[in-house]
Amino acid sequence: MTARAWMRAAWLAAVGLAFAAGARAGIGQRIDQLQRQGYDRPDAALAELRRLPIPEAEVAASRLRLLAAGIVAAQSGRQAEAQRWADALHRQARRQHDDQAAAAAGLVQALLAHNAGRLDVAAAGAGKVRDALQPYCPVLARAAGPGPLRSSAVVDIDGFQPAAAACEYRIAWQALQLLQQYAVYTGDWAGADRQAKLARELAASAGDDFRVAWSTGDLAWIAARSEGIDAALPLLYQAQRLAQRSADPVLQARTRLAEARMAAQRGDREGMLRLAEQALPLAKAAASPRLEASVLSFLSDAYAKLGRPAEALRAAERGLPIVHRHLDRHAELALVNNAGLAKIGLQRVAEGLKDLLHVEHLTQDAGLSALRAEALREYDEALAAAGDARGALALFHRERELSAEVMRLQREAMLSDLRQANDRDRQQRHIGLQARDNQLKAAALASQDLAHRVWAVAALLVLLSAALLALVYRRVRATQRQLQSSQARLRVQSERDPLTNLANRRHFLSVMQTTRALGGSGFEGALLLVDIDHFKHVNDGHGHAAGDLVLCEVARRLSEAVRGDDLVVRWGGEEFLVLALQVPAEQAEQLAERVVGHIGRRPVVVQGKPVQVTVSVGYARFPLPPHVLPVGWEQAINLADMALYTAKNQGRNRAVGIVAAQAQSAPELRHIEGDFDRAWHEGRVTLKVAPGPLALAA
Repeated sequence: MTARAWMRAAWLAAVGLAFAAGARAGIGQRIDQLQRQGYDRPDAALAELRRLPIPEAEVAASRLRLLAAGIVAAQSGRQAEAQRWADALHRQARRQHDDQAAAAAGLVQALLAHNAGRLDVAAAGAGKVRDALQPYCPVLARAAGPGPLRSSAVVDIDGFQPAAAACEYRIAWQALQLLQQYAVYTGDWAGADRQAKLARELAASAGDDFRVAWSTGDLAWIAARSEGIDAALPLLYQAQRLAQRSADPVLQARTRLAEARMAAQRGDREGMLRLAEQALPLAKAAASPRLEASVLSFLSDAYAKLGRPAEALRAAERGLPIVHRHLDRHAELALVNNAGLAKIGLQRVAEGLKDLLHVEHLTQDAGLSALRAEALREYDEALAAAGDARGALALFHRERELSAEVMRLQREAMLSDLRQANDRDRQQRHIGLQARDNQLKAAALASQDLAHRVWAVAALLVLLSAALLALVYRRVRATQRQLQSSQARLRVQSERDPLTNLANRRHFLSVMQTTRALGGSGFEGALLLVDIDHFKHVNDGHGHAAGDLVLCEVARRLSEAVRGDDLVVRWGGEEFLVLALQVPAEQAEQLAERVVGHIGRRPVVVQGKPVQVTVSVGYARFPLPPHVLPVGWEQAINLADMALYTAKNQGRNRAVGIVAAQAQSAPELRHIEGDFDRAWHEGRVTLKVAPGPLALAA
């Protein structure tokens, strides 16, 4: 063959390869389009995906078609069909030895769980998918540990290194989306931020502008919650530029919704409503009913925060038929919750409570205990505002129990992490000691060998070995002392609240067990339960960082108001407990009045602005006169809690104390406890009310 013929053959081969690559890229884009269309119109998208002519030899394109069809079926709640596509992916994985096809099958099953409201199951499956793709997608290797990630700041998306050719980034990106959403619903904002950064970097490395814009918008409002508005604004501006450049109404609507969420985070309720109302026509222009339902869910929440329950209910009821059509229980949760709150605001209490039962069922199925507690808190406040004090009291106690359980689980997770870190340190010290011990044994063997030759040198080596052994013994003793000190620090940390540095429930229980061990027929002393008034308004109006600042400042003022011997405990959420064992009844009353006055006398400065913070206090000194029946500390806390709820029901910003109880036996006292409000109105309980500083001024 001549040189010219070789050149011609090479040119034809290059053209053929380029044509094939272009064809594969075109098929990938078409499959992507059908997957997006299938989010709202699954029938048409699935029909065309089935007809796509893709040869079996085209492994990547075949895998992508099966994945897209599985995603469309799973997101529309078609469990049987989605499972068939997942099975097809498993068959391709076995036939072609395609590990990424197996990961795609796992992703389809995770999406099925997500659409059914099982967010914990979906997150577990998505985590396995992400880990399985690490050998193919280098970006994902950073998910396994705390290695460096690009910051939330704006980055040049053209500066990313291209993804490995073998990496099917679409599978990984969707898995990261599921992990990100679960982190948001469980309040793990650092985890959500990490998953969103990985998703954005993965999409940018593949040159997928649509997914880059999507993840940048997500990252903007996540950064607003985790790092603050200043860190989030550059990301929002970049997301807006990407959405405008693409001219895609889906991206434009999502970006406007992210901007509305940021307005809500900084307390701009009018801006939040305006931006959400602007996002709604964009969602309609995108012909995406499910995106429209997401905007309506946010709108209903915005109307509720502005005290417009009728409009909130209309928005929620417009969104519910959409999510019901697609069997999307994940989206149904927010809409039903908002609708129930709006119905209570419209005095349709029975209907609202029926929606609450549905919300509890959905959150329980999804493994979202913290979100369930938040729903109970919102419905408690809604019932109180509607005048249903008895119903509000019942929800109040249920929310307290659930919040205590959530805090217990979070504390146990934190302690488990501390124990694991301590075990790793101990293991490393043990390895170091073993290495030194091995060195000593080697030195001893060498000494024995030399002892046969030179007795004088042997004696010297024996002395040196003894000295080394003594040194090692002292080091072992020092290491043991360090371990004992670490264990003591761990016990102290487990009994302190990490935010306010006050004692926590674990420490209080330890004190009660010690007091019980010293003897006595019942609890004796004063108990004060202190609750910050309208704390949710601080979080909604100023953000969670401001809420944490208010909690710390209230804790500090509370510690200043009590005596040096009194125990101050963070009891849960925005509630504190004061234990005063050696105090007469008149001093207990003075202590409660001092707490209310010291905390509410001056505002707390939040983000440079004064915020008035007041508290409600329920208290009692036990045993109660005139019959001085012995009570256990659990019953004492419940009685103080009844006094606290009475203080809240009378308008907050006051202390309410139980002065006396006409109960000559334990059953009579339990009867009073069972219906406290009635016992008070019948005169079987005597209360003393001390208004706070703002109430006196009014």
